Amino acid sequence: MKKAIILLLFAVTAIILFGCQPEKEEVKAEEVGNETEGEEMEGVLGEGEIAQFELSEVKGVNPIIYDETDELEIIRDLFSSADKEPGIVNMSDPEFYLKVVMEDGEKRYLNLWLGGEGDTASLMDIEDTHTIYTVTADIKGSLAGLINR
Repeated sequence: MKKAIILLLFAVTAIILFGCQPEKEEVKAEEVGNETEGEEMEGVLGEGEIAQFELSEVKGVNPIIYDETDELEIIRDLFSSADKEPGIVNMSDPEFYLKVVMEDGEKRYLNLWLGGEGDTASLMDIEDTHTIYTVTADIKGSLAGLINR
């Protein structure tokens, strides 16, 4: 008798758990390609001008603060030329941590991977870890030059 009650309890629990699963959304490959094509990093930062940005190798420790016009121009170029990459990403720990402060006081935090010679640089907003943005070699070179000053 006890075995029957336990078996019934397991069956009811399984039915309840199965019913609580979220619906799976099907996304067609064509739709994903159209959404990401040509999408730029500026959308991640929102509207407005960059007042300053901070760069550190260890999150929040000894950041280098950039707020000069030529330095801000490099970071603006970085964001305006970044292309959103479709798909799921699995990244290693970032090489650098960026904190971008907008003129209205809003702050955005990003991870940066410069990679080796010939590689593209990658950016990731820490609030959206399923999306990366890649940057052209020219902009990557400008940013690397800024970091190595």
